[in-house]
Amino acid sequence: MPIKIGLSGVSVVAKEGRDAFLSYVDEAEAQGWDSIWFSDRIVGPTLRIDPIVGMSMISGRTNKLKFGTGVLLMSVRSPVTMARELATLDNLSNGRLVVGVGVGQEALAEYEAMGVRKQDRGRRLDEAIQVMRELWAKDTVTYESEFLKLDNASIGIHPFQQNLPIWIGSRSEAGLRRTGRLGDGWLPTQLTPAEFRVGVSKINLYANEAGRTIPQDHFGLQISCYISKTGHVPDLIKEKFLLKRRTDVPLEDLNLLGTSSQVMDRLKQYIEAGATKFVFNPACGFDEIHDQMALLSEYIVNPFHQKLI
Repeated sequence: MPIKIGLSGVSVVAKEGRDAFLSYVDEAEAQGWDSIWFSDRIVGPTLRIDPIVGMSMISGRTNKLKFGTGVLLMSVRSPVTMARELATLDNLSNGRLVVGVGVGQEALAEYEAMGVRKQDRGRRLDEAIQVMRELWAKDTVTYESEFLKLDNASIGIHPFQQNLPIWIGSRSEAGLRRTGRLGDGWLPTQLTPAEFRVGVSKINLYANEAGRTIPQDHFGLQISCYISKTGHVPDLIKEKFLLKRRTDVPLEDLNLLGTSSQVMDRLKQYIEAGATKFVFNPACGFDEIHDQMALLSEYIVNPFHQKLI
């Protein structure tokens, strides 16, 4: 089964301005990366590119590069607005969009900023997935709930892809159940290979209970990477650029770190666990990101994309 590898790290280059961002995009396409991915925050202390605006720039700049959201905070966004923007983007890019959605952050700030109750986030996400799919598939939609009312509503455009895929980013039990029940794919982060294997098994079970099937090539992972020619990963990299959402597992077990051979061996463990799509986040600052992109492309990405492995 083909392995596809995309690239994250947009915020690192965006801090340096427009030219740095476009150079990063051009380099990714030239090096053979499958896609570029955007995270989503409404409010927060760090610079982040709005995913819709960023993907629109990529759509107009490139010819083959795909783009995706890892993940959109759909529990605080309007499903109608997002359905229209995402359909437009997919339509004008000839079907290069992958939509990843999530239930939202734990902090209250974004819910308060958007006038949404945190306790409603699960139901809002479920509804958003349902409503977006209907708006994409039908010319008009009538729908009413506690959160939304549509009366013969039309967004006026359909995606280029007949069934625009919605991947769900979550590692909680509720998220696994939601992926099996509603998702087209799975895109978590911060999992060991063994945990990923269990997640795939549970999602397939939940999908079967719902009378659905998740394609085998729709199981992905977002993961931080750093290639060192000596195998030594500086403490600064570990402290500053690796996610620390978990304290129960060593950082080395949740990331791809070390020599190119070590990174490849670790990646193969995830593939054996059922992963076929990856979003690599270079664990470094702007001063190293182009070097890391080149190393990852040469030793990891292209061997898979050129089917040398």
